[in-house]
Amino acid sequence: MAQMTMPTPTLTDLKITDEVLAATKAFAAALAETREWQNFEDAAVAFKHAPAAQEAVRSFQEKRRSLQMMQQLGMLEQKELEELNRLRDAMMDQPRVRAYVDAQNELTLLCQAASQELSAAIGLDFAGACAPGCC
Repeated sequence: MAQMTMPTPTLTDLKITDEVLAATKAFAAALAETREWQNFEDAAVAFKHAPAAQEAVRSFQEKRRSLQMMQQLGMLEQKELEELNRLRDAMMDQPRVRAYVDAQNELTLLCQAASQELSAAIGLDFAGACAPGCC
């Protein structure tokens, strides 16, 4: 006899209560008012309007992609690694890139702190409970 399994619910199958939805919207509004969020938004807009910064990121990412397999196999030559490092340094020397990365890091720390507070309030690792997979 074949074993029957129940289908796993998806996000679209779940009904969020009005209370949870209201709290989620309130949290999002509060987050959007923080200095960290505002700095991130400002840095993203500034980066979007900085062609030199975008070009530096594009150059670094292209080089990294082209060398990724060789790096994973441990076959990256010193000169290629030096070129990748030079492009990374040039990218990070762009003020708009640096501002974006710094703002993103600050926002990440704020979100991690908020997640820790939420975890403490409910007695469960909130971020872990939201991650896909089980083990």
